[in-house]
Amino acid sequence: MKNTFFKRTLTAAAVAAAMGLAAPAIAQQQSSILGEVVAQNVQGLTVVAKNPETGFTREIQVTEGEFRFPAMPTGTYELSVMRGSEEVAKQTVRVALGSNATPTIRVGDSIETIQVSGSRISNVDVTTTDSGLVVSEVEFDKLPVGRDLTSVALLAPGTVKGDTGFGDGASFGGASVAENSCYINGLEVTDTRRGLGCGSVPFEFYKEFQVKTGGMSPKYGRSTGGVINAVTKSGTNMWEFAAVSYFEPAGLQEEGSVSRGSGGTGDVFRDNSINENDEYSISLSASGPIIEDKLFIYALVNPRSEESQFATESGDSQYQADSFFNESESSGGDNLFWGAKIDWDINSDHRLSYFGYSNESTEERDTFPYNPNTGVIGESIGSRTFENGGTAHSLSYTGYWTDNLTVSAMAGEIESQYGSQASNTECSTVVDNREVENPATPCGPGGSLGENFDKNTQYRLDLEYYWGDHTIRAGYDYQERDSTNTTRPIGGHSWTYETYASGAGVQGDTGQLWENTSGEPVDVVNDRIFQGGGSFSSELSAYYIEDEWRLTDKMILNIGFRKDEFEGRSIEDEVLYSFDTDWAPRLGVSWDVFGTGETKLYATWGKYYLPVPNNTIYRAASGISDTTTYYYFDSIDEASGVPQGLEPVNGTAENSRITSSVPIAPTKPVYQAQEADPFAREEIILGFEQSLSDDLAFSLRGTYREVTSALDDYCGVYAYPYCILINPGEDSSWYKDGYYWDGSSLDRSKLGLQDGQPDEGSLTTHPNATTIQMPEANNEYLALQSEFKYRTDDFRMNFIYTWSRSTGNFEGAVKSDIDQADPGVTQDFDFPALMDGAQGYQANDRRHVLKLFGSYDLDENWTVGFNSSLSSGRPLSAFGKGYPNKNANIFGGYGDTFYIADCVDDDCTYDRIPRGTVGRTSWTFNIDASVAYNFTVSGVDMKASLDVFNVLNTQEPTSLNEHYEVTEGNRNQFYGAAYSWQTPRYVRLGFEARF
Repeated sequence: MKNTFFKRTLTAAAVAAAMGLAAPAIAQQQSSILGEVVAQNVQGLTVVAKNPETGFTREIQVTEGEFRFPAMPTGTYELSVMRGSEEVAKQTVRVALGSNATPTIRVGDSIETIQVSGSRISNVDVTTTDSGLVVSEVEFDKLPVGRDLTSVALLAPGTVKGDTGFGDGASFGGASVAENSCYINGLEVTDTRRGLGCGSVPFEFYKEFQVKTGGMSPKYGRSTGGVINAVTKSGTNMWEFAAVSYFEPAGLQEEGSVSRGSGGTGDVFRDNSINENDEYSISLSASGPIIEDKLFIYALVNPRSEESQFATESGDSQYQADSFFNESESSGGDNLFWGAKIDWDINSDHRLSYFGYSNESTEERDTFPYNPNTGVIGESIGSRTFENGGTAHSLSYTGYWTDNLTVSAMAGEIESQYGSQASNTECSTVVDNREVENPATPCGPGGSLGENFDKNTQYRLDLEYYWGDHTIRAGYDYQERDSTNTTRPIGGHSWTYETYASGAGVQGDTGQLWENTSGEPVDVVNDRIFQGGGSFSSELSAYYIEDEWRLTDKMILNIGFRKDEFEGRSIEDEVLYSFDTDWAPRLGVSWDVFGTGETKLYATWGKYYLPVPNNTIYRAASGISDTTTYYYFDSIDEASGVPQGLEPVNGTAENSRITSSVPIAPTKPVYQAQEADPFAREEIILGFEQSLSDDLAFSLRGTYREVTSALDDYCGVYAYPYCILINPGEDSSWYKDGYYWDGSSLDRSKLGLQDGQPDEGSLTTHPNATTIQMPEANNEYLALQSEFKYRTDDFRMNFIYTWSRSTGNFEGAVKSDIDQADPGVTQDFDFPALMDGAQGYQANDRRHVLKLFGSYDLDENWTVGFNSSLSSGRPLSAFGKGYPNKNANIFGGYGDTFYIADCVDDDCTYDRIPRGTVGRTSWTFNIDASVAYNFTVSGVDMKASLDVFNVLNTQEPTSLNEHYEVTEGNRNQFYGAAYSWQTPRYVRLGFEARF
């Protein structure tokens, strides 16, 4: 049917696209122009869309007063309405990333260029239902924010900063920081090993960003958090050159904070007062036509220099104070980025693009002994070289095969490296968790060595067909993720000294391994040898289909579905796991309530699946051997910190050893439960948007998310000698491999017979109620978000308030409260004891978050910007190391419990302290400010800028040590001490020249 919906939505989408508002179109992930021509006679009219910067031109017939240009590159287009060779009307529109521009062109009016201001322009886009933010590089450049993708994401509603133990990550809608996905020019650049972070390019390379926080199209998958989508700049018909530099001098940084143990009166725990960072970056770019109107290039090189100094601990971060001082440098050819984007407009119907970059870098780090209590720094004990970054290449094609059919394809490959080399390969890691006057000290930095790199090969095909009131999209994408990771401990061992209270002990893999019955505290040392590894891989594929249906003049309905397939293969190239998901719904509806384009109600419902990361294969099936052996010792070598006079606590090393991983790679029948489904979240969003004036809009959105299928590994004795992927709380069936557990004892005569293959006829169903005894996994997120957006020609401002609540008995893919970055194989659900008390508020639960950011053009030369936030604290817990029930299936040989022990006279009593019941971290307030001056010298456009971060230099703790015990009954002196704080005030100086 002929639809007048566009008449009322023209200005909404136009202003959203031009100003970078949160208005990505409903299920329209590629940018399109969907317009209407109003004339007495529309017969024979055509519309020509031309990008004046590149000469890219397309022409299409007007059908029943409407025209449509799908899958257009972002940019500004001149639209000309033609009757034969005569231009009868003209308009200019801006196409933003992932948005629909919906112009109405009136034939008979004077030829004009539409402006993105004026009383008739609405600031509500009634064509959209997804949630998030779209911001251009120009608008972002006026804000005082970090030049990284996380800083972009944190501007969006419903996002909070994740735990610093995982680096700089963002939590979307209560999900963990390892559940997001990132794209640059359609190439997925998400970390394939753990899902923590994204590949990135210098900000001078970016053109536009899209942050999707909910209601995603089925085109996007493999994410149960959010999506960050970016496009880079491209060349035009004009040669342009730029030099953009930024400098963050250490001399303009404020001193960091210090935390102490014993409630703030004891030894120093973390010393950020000695931290310094001096960073300099310059981006040199050139762009223009290789062949005018046909072939374009944008190229950039970015030499970077960074020198820093900082303190680190020697081992377990929860028990160890800073004891190393590090000096780090990365500069010159060891830290040089290059990148390029090449576009070939073969003709008006076919475009081919290349995108590639290298962000490889090498860091040299020298380590010294350090006493944070006295400030004394010793002589160097070794250096390490860290190799980071990698390369990326992609080739993409867009073809307009007919006026109604568009075809897009992409092939790409990313290679990443994480290797390191050490000058000192003889000195073992030594960690002393005892409270003694002269703790053991190592003769080197310790750690591990080995190969470590990833390769991700990607292909995708997308089709879009326009049929009447329906826009039908379908696609397929495939990824092969290859990883190599080998490891061995430096010096062959890793020694940890600990004190055990009377009555406390060591829990083993088949029950209590050892108990201190001496009647007094006893010192014990353990030797953990974690070694092995190899090459392994996973394959991910997906299909999707969706229909964007203009149901009535006021309503758009989106019906979409996505189906994912995941498979992982071990070091032996055997299938370790495989999943074939259901068709996941992605549904949305948008209603222009009064038909004026000023009031919108919308709703979405979707289901999202998360793949198993390659780190799971590394931990389970790469040939890793992980054993810990416990010893008494007579003395400690003063030079190396290595124990002397070792005596196994149970007489022999074999009887004093915990085996956490065997070097035999299991296969799917003995690793994945028959009933297991992949990790999934469902999401429901109800939203309302209202235009309050030409410049001001208000929105209100409610979001509910729930994990409907949790996938984690169970490691109780019924799974021995492997862990098993299950859906916690469900009955599960799997095969045995060379062992037998009768419910009370293990037939150790069969250990060593396992070969990773299932024993014939051994498939057994394990009832959860009586065997596994695991609680059902649950994780829920509820949020109410309100936002005011104000836009004029010279003033831009967003105010966002989010009330949210995140509860459950696990966080998601990773575990922030103990900084465990093992997606899918964290200690959660390994044993029932670890989940007793786990129900509560989650680590990303921040009840109140307020954000206020914007910029103001004082005149044509001066611009000021601001970015502020106020966040409530996150909940805190008190983790113990023991549990009342020593049954091996209930409590295994490791993990943090919610029980605190009081051990006296060979007997321990326990207090249960559920998750999140010992308070919260402090509220944090942060304000950043910027000023920029634009000027011209001899025809060269220049800009000088000053950004000040954390203007008030507030340094509230952002994470605290939640480990109450070192060993069962032995309190951790550093419990409650701060790990990290708000970043102290620092300054960024910028200068750029363009011609």
